[in-house]
Order: sequence, then C-alpha cells, then structure tokens
Amino acid sequence: MRTLEYELREENERLAEVNLSSEDELRRMRDNVAELQMFASSMTSRLYELVQEHLDLQKPYSPMLLLQRLKDEVKALDEQAETVASGFMKKDDVIESSECEDFVKMYKQLRLRFHSSESRCRLADAAYRSGSLSGVPMSLDR
Repeated sequence: MRTLEYELREENERLAEVNLSSEDELRRMRDNVAELQMFASSMTSRLYELVQEHLDLQKPYSPMLLLQRLKDEVKALDEQAETVASGFMKKDDVIESSECEDFVKMYKQLRLRFHSSESRCRLADAAYRSGSLSGVPMSLDR
C-alpha cells in the first residue's frame, strides 16, 4: 500500500514539475492569443466599416434611384420643350424664317431627347418591375 502511495506522490510531483516548467510558455501563448484576438477584433471592425462604406457608395446607383433619376430627366425634358413652345407661341412680333427654323430645330431636338429618354424609362421600369434588374443590397442584414 505504501508503494502505491509513494508512486502516486512521485507521479504528482513529476506532473507538477512538468506544469511548472511549461508555465512560461503557456503564459506567452496566452498573451499571444489575447493579442491575436484583439487584432482579429480590430480587423472585423474594419471589415464592417468597409462593407458599410461600400454599401453607401452603391446606394446612388440602385436600380430604383436610377429609374427615378431617369423619370425626373424625362419630366424635365418635357417641361423644357413645353416652355420653348409656349415662348414661341407667345411672340407678338412677326416671326422671321430663321427664328422659325431655329425653333423647329430646337423643339425637334428636345422632343427627340424626350422620346428617347421616355422609351428608355419605360423599358427600365418594365425590367425593374419584372425583376430583371438585380437590386443593390442596402444594409448588412442578410
């Protein structure tokens, strides 16, 4: 019985010496892990900042906003053409041939741009409504 106790004590002392001898290495490793965890945490924060910055840069180019800009452009072109036409019609003076040609040229150009933009707007709107246009993610939530 004494030999069993003696062997257990010897083994415990040997294990204690092994643990004590590797204490410095374990402390160094623990400090290294803590340092690496802080580095990983800062990199994760930076990643989220960059993702948010990327999303903020994409927002002005979302299909919905681009479509709205196109609709606003179409409306502005229509209003501009109407302003030119009403200005021409309100003239009380005698209209010279060159003035008439300039008006027709300008009005034709405005209406051409209007109809071109309007058709692009209709096509884009139909594609957006059908889901053919892929949306831009607007947040980190997934």
